[in-house]
Amino acid sequence: MKIICTYCSGAKREDGGLLPAALRYCSERIIQLGEEADQKGLEFMILSGEFGLIDREYPLPLYDHLLQSDEVDKLSSKVASTLCMAGVKEVVYYTAAPELYPQVRPYLSVMEAASERASVALRLVILPGNPV
Repeated sequence: MKIICTYCSGAKREDGGLLPAALRYCSERIIQLGEEADQKGLEFMILSGEFGLIDREYPLPLYDHLLQSDEVDKLSSKVASTLCMAGVKEVVYYTAAPELYPQVRPYLSVMEAASERASVALRLVILPGNPV
C-alpha cells in the first residue's frame, strides 16, 4: 500500500471532547493533501508528535505538543510499527523545507528513521512557501 502523509498542525479546533484528526487540525495543507489522496485513491495519514502516525479519522482530544529532537527515536519506533501493521510499502511525505522551518525537522527525522526501520520506500515532497 502507498500512502500520502504530512505532519500535524499547531493550530487546532478548540472543541472539547474528541474530533477526527482531519477536523481537529486547522490546516489548509492537511485539507488539500487529504483531497489529493482521495483523488489518487490513496490512504492519507498524519504524523502527530503526540500520537504517532494516524489516519484522518483518528479521534483526537485538544492537545498541544511540538515534537522535539530527543523524542525522535521513540516515536520513529512507534511509527515503524504502524507502517508495518498497515502494510505500507511506500510513503509520499509532504513537508515544509526543514532548513527554512526547523520545527518540522524532528517530524521529517521520524519519517526517515521509521521508513528505514520498516523497509518502506520514502519519497519527500518539499512544499513551497510556509505551508500551514
